Amino acid sequence: MKTNVEMNEKVKATFDSLESIGEVKVSPFFKEKVMHKIRNASEDIQAATYSWFTPKLQLATLVCVVVLNIMAFNNLQETTYDENVSSFAESYGLSTTTESTLLK
Repeated sequence: MKTNVEMNEKVKATFDSLESIGEVKVSPFFKEKVMHKIRNASEDIQAATYSWFTPKLQLATLVCVVVLNIMAFNNLQETTYDENVSSFAESYGLSTTTESTLLK
């Protein structure tokens, strides 16, 4: 019972502390000041984000993508459909062997 009484006292103390909370007085222009700071900060972040992706880097990226696509296209033309299917079947154990085994 002692713990129950202590718990009730703590609950009562918590509710009493809630009654002491008062209204906060804020400047009438507080919201405008905060929104102005947020807007300025987001503009700075956006400017810094796009500044590193310069046209030289964009051109280099484009060249790399085009070269990779050309290499992939040439590699795709070199292999045939039957080779792809047989390698897929062998890798997943789906191929049937025509070799005869000794244990039948």
